[in-house]
Amino acid sequence: MAEVIGVWIAAFLTLAILSLIIKENPVYRFAEHIFVGVSAGYGIINIFNQAIWPQIAQGIRDSKYVVLKLGTFNFMGQQVPFLTLGQLVVIIGAILGLMILTKLEIFGYVAPQLRWLALYPLAVTIGIYTGINLTALFQGIIFPQIKATFLPLWTDSALTTFSNWVFIIGVFTTILYFFFSVEQKGIMKPIVNIGIVFIMVAFGASFGYTVMGRISLLLGRIYFLLHSWLHVI
Repeated sequence: MAEVIGVWIAAFLTLAILSLIIKENPVYRFAEHIFVGVSAGYGIINIFNQAIWPQIAQGIRDSKYVVLKLGTFNFMGQQVPFLTLGQLVVIIGAILGLMILTKLEIFGYVAPQLRWLALYPLAVTIGIYTGINLTALFQGIIFPQIKATFLPLWTDSALTTFSNWVFIIGVFTTILYFFFSVEQKGIMKPIVNIGIVFIMVAFGASFGYTVMGRISLLLGRIYFLLHSWLHVI
């Protein structure tokens, strides 16, 4: 019975979202708000269970580096010393987390003079995130892409040679399109135009991939309606 009710609810929400094809209406907005709310709630719970809580538990259980010997306490059936380096990190993180709550709109009415406290955790978060992602960006994207452009210009295969030439020409002409230190005229004009062609091809391929992904989702929902709901197929 519960499964049947679930199928009918899913079918109703699917049709409600698809009703936007006709025009925006209250039924569509109702389904949209449910989707956004459920997605946000699921995301918060998932992040807490998969990322936040495991890090907190690991930090509290940390007994490798003891900062101050203040005794022990029971944590989920395990005796752990207090105060360790991991626990200190958790405490600092908790303080920063409470400080960022002052960014909430309610503090603008209750205690607007405390809203500046949110700047410190924001600065720490942005600084750490930038440092980590800058290294990951160079090691995971920029350097591999640079390495991938070092291709042989002549090979035993004519198709491979042609492909390598197209690839290298596309890379250099595209880079020159974004090289604004030189005015794009004279000899630079045809080179830049070639780069524009490669950019348009890349954008077209990306857009086509996105469209195919959305069509795949649409076909999945149509199959659900015809198979699981109406039992036509």
